Amino acid sequence: MQVTGSNSNQYILSIRFSADGFYFALLNPKVKEKSDSSTPYIYKVDESLSFTANLKRAVDELEWLSYKYKAVHIIITTPRFTIVPLDYFEDEHAESIFYHNFPSIDNEVVEYNIIQKNDAVVLYGIDKVLLTMLYNLFPEAQVKVQATSLIEHLTSQNNHASQQQMLCLMAKDNIILAAMDHHNLLICNSFNCTQTSDRLYYILHCWKQLGMDQLNDELLLAKHLDETDELKQELGRYISHITPISPYFDLETAIS
Repeated sequence: MQVTGSNSNQYILSIRFSADGFYFALLNPKVKEKSDSSTPYIYKVDESLSFTANLKRAVDELEWLSYKYKAVHIIITTPRFTIVPLDYFEDEHAESIFYHNFPSIDNEVVEYNIIQKNDAVVLYGIDKVLLTMLYNLFPEAQVKVQATSLIEHLTSQNNHASQQQMLCLMAKDNIILAAMDHHNLLICNSFNCTQTSDRLYYILHCWKQLGMDQLNDELLLAKHLDETDELKQELGRYISHITPISPYFDLETAIS
């Protein structure tokens, strides 16, 4: 990363906080080539430490996290999210709606992102201490749940698509699936799973439930697990158009 304390205010910093690592990407809007953001810096976390403890350690070790940036975008990875139509959303009911879908967790606060293009609101839960720490470190940051970035990316892709598209994002212990038909969001949900067979089941089940065409519609597959090639091979028996995409698409969407 070619960034220093003297030039950092020219850069946009994008961060994804995940239980399996922290991911950082930088973009200088004045430079046409996006080489700085094409290969994000990956900070491996200590799984024996809490999320906030790992963040504190990262801040101590990575001097450039203390620099002042033109903008900061933070992406939180969690399967604890739910989506509400914008027309039916009221701020004061956010927590009530969220906990109709998930059991409550101590010290959790419910936040939300509004996606105007899709007339949708994404509610998500985040640790209160973590959120406070993030805003202390990056007071002007825009914080999003990863599902929001997924929907935004799929919306931009579907602008030019003639078919329905599904995007599959995988983590160690879950997958998130989103599908769209010309700006109409069909599904965005998470499923707890760790095995290829389970991932295959959820993808194909949702594909069938949505009535997607196995010959014409497209599956976008975010490749960031070693077993993704095995999954792609199995999926190829049922779906003709499978397109691998960058595992860092959410970082690139945030800073583009």
